[in-house]
Amino acid sequence: MEANNNSDRFELIYSFFMLIFGFGIIACFLVAIGFIIYIYNFMFLIYCWPILVGIWLGIFRKSDKGYEMELKQEDAKKLNGIIETIIKKTGQKKPYKIILSEGSGIAVSGLFRKKLIIGLATLQLLNEKDLLAIIAHEYGHFAKKDTILGYFTYRIQNFIELQKEINRQNIGVSFTIVIYLPTWLFFYLLSKYYTLISLWYSRRVEYRADRFAADLVGEKEFADALVKYCVISEIFENVIPQHVIHFLQQDKQLVNIYDYMNPIYTEDNIKKSFKGVLSDKSSWWATHPSISERLEALNIKSVDVNINTNLKDFFDNQKKYEEEASEVMTHKMAYWAHLMALSQSQEE
Repeated sequence: MEANNNSDRFELIYSFFMLIFGFGIIACFLVAIGFIIYIYNFMFLIYCWPILVGIWLGIFRKSDKGYEMELKQEDAKKLNGIIETIIKKTGQKKPYKIILSEGSGIAVSGLFRKKLIIGLATLQLLNEKDLLAIIAHEYGHFAKKDTILGYFTYRIQNFIELQKEINRQNIGVSFTIVIYLPTWLFFYLLSKYYTLISLWYSRRVEYRADRFAADLVGEKEFADALVKYCVISEIFENVIPQHVIHFLQQDKQLVNIYDYMNPIYTEDNIKKSFKGVLSDKSSWWATHPSISERLEALNIKSVDVNINTNLKDFFDNQKKYEEEASEVMTHKMAYWAHLMALSQSQEE
């Protein structure tokens, strides 16, 4: 318990200084821009208006979203039962919303109103015990207020990245290079540094959420569910887009991509993905530790992955949600295929 308290104290101090540093840099930049406008108001507005646009977008722009469908309360009885189990064991609150996404990820977000985001791709192939373990990990982030820090970290990174991109695009204009080159260089170096320290912190809190889930459901049970979840996700993200594009090239469209997934989870694909998931190594620029590192932190020597491909329904009207998400994902794939074809034609 003392070790956990010390760890939590470190996370709190580290996150405090990380936010102070990030918002401090932004505040200094805004003060500098205000001073330049005060001295050179008209000339600055003529040549540097993109910076002002970047400031506005960096602070107020919302994150890009794919398919996000709120799961209706009356449709979510079985899924809510799993969440209620976690709530009773942890004393945490129910999420404000359960959001379905077209992908395979399971995550949480929210500053004040917490959201649980569940990828339809993994939902069909996890059993109740596995889903309980994975959502327990996400509740570890709720319990330690990680989503609050994540929101502010996103705002800082969004501001930095937008300023870097805007200044990069304007370097080519000869008469403004004196203004945009130093600003681009500053934000380029800042983005690398801030990303490095924030991603290190991100990997650290993943270990903490793993421990939270392992204490709730058992170390071996959580480890098995984690690897299974990653194998399902890895196969979906790497294989399904190719199949969708193949059908599009034949002027066909899958009505329900998630039903079509079933034959893809063959024994060979599962074994290949299993080896890949366990052999991956995390880098300084990774948001999460590698699976092998996470298993090592839990002192897990072996895992059992048995994917039952009998598709499961965790809420009512699941097929309706899946068909809506399939349409969105197909449109995305069609757009990406169009961009790839356009790029190839330009190279030729």
